[in-house]
Amino acid sequence: MKILIVGSGGREHALAWKILQSIKVRQVFVAPGNGGMFHKLPNLTPVNIKATEVEELLAFVLKEKIDLTVVGPENSLSLGICDLFKANGLKVFGPSKAAAQLESSKTFAKEIMQAANVPTAAYKAFKNFQAASEFIERTPWTQMVVKADGLAAGKGVVVCSDKAAAFQAVKDFMLNDILGFKVQDLLIEEFLVGPEVSVFALSDGNNVTFLGTAGDHKRLRDHDQGPNTGGMGVISPSPFFNDGDEEVVMNKIIKPTIAEMKKRGMPFSGVLFAGLMKTPNGYKTLEFNVRFGDPETQALMTLIEDDIVPLFLACAEGVLHNTSIEMSPEKAIHVVMAAHGYPGTEGISVRSGDEITLPIELKSKIFFAGVDRKDGHLLTAGGRVLGLTALADTYEAARAKAYGDVVKINFAGAQFRTDIGVQGLTKEALRG
Repeated sequence: MKILIVGSGGREHALAWKILQSIKVRQVFVAPGNGGMFHKLPNLTPVNIKATEVEELLAFVLKEKIDLTVVGPENSLSLGICDLFKANGLKVFGPSKAAAQLESSKTFAKEIMQAANVPTAAYKAFKNFQAASEFIERTPWTQMVVKADGLAAGKGVVVCSDKAAAFQAVKDFMLNDILGFKVQDLLIEEFLVGPEVSVFALSDGNNVTFLGTAGDHKRLRDHDQGPNTGGMGVISPSPFFNDGDEEVVMNKIIKPTIAEMKKRGMPFSGVLFAGLMKTPNGYKTLEFNVRFGDPETQALMTLIEDDIVPLFLACAEGVLHNTSIEMSPEKAIHVVMAAHGYPGTEGISVRSGDEITLPIELKSKIFFAGVDRKDGHLLTAGGRVLGLTALADTYEAARAKAYGDVVKINFAGAQFRTDIGVQGLTKEALRG
């Protein structure tokens, strides 16, 4: 098969690394990819088309006779790339534009959750600053979560410890253009307590297959301090996902959501990523994403032992049968290294153009994201620059391996957290 991967980040690097291992694959293209990815995987074929240029991507796929397209970023999905490709008789892994509303509209996602009786946080939706501000003043909630309705690259959620913080978050979203645009709609949710767990499942619109779990670290700095980011590190599988949890989550959250989408005439095909919180009263759904997470994918792909291509193809063809996916028993820790100024919400610009120095050997797998390649040198290209995934029998060993490599990589202004995976160590210790 000839496969096209759409996207340019660490997620797409991890997908390319995994797909290249398939015995069913002859050639893998990435549009547009990044310089580090092609440096690390020289047998990849770069395509100079942006992920959002869906008409140009269609023309390329038709010309090259691509057998399957795997879409990484949410922006491409929300533009209807899968609808366009399917209308032209092409096979594509990902949901339709209508189904992608599960991520592109938090209000839509809440409506689906309520209709499907999926447990979630109580909330109110607002379309203007005044109404949201008045709600904050009169609500009995002292802590709450403010969410921008729309795609915000993981930066549209603010966890507020008091009413003043909630008021400021609403002001930043609706008046101060903190996301680069004025937010028209937002949600204010009740504050839930418990560890967050990311759950992944494949679907062809009818059938569903569990694909594993992870725990993301969203805040920029150690101990969950600093601004929200797209993700600074991952632990997989989640240490909080216990025996019996898979059945509960699949039957109460994932399957009812897929069934409700089908009932509404917008069947969901692709990967459904459920962001959950394990509260004292059980799992509650924080949000849905309609694509692989970044950086969760960089950990997840290293743990999947099956050939991923037949699974993606089955989703695209509508023939995914209820099956189990073989996963490694090992633990994975992924640590992100970000550029100076990232995420760009603290009055500091995200810097690019710094040279990246790599050691000759790494014990971890390196996945590149914001990286350019010029004259044989790798340079930072803003945002999250790269990440390292280490596997071992224990979280502690995986963590030691990942951080042993992190300190060997240098670029000016590098930022990384030093506490990725600590939750796993605590949980392991408690289990004895």
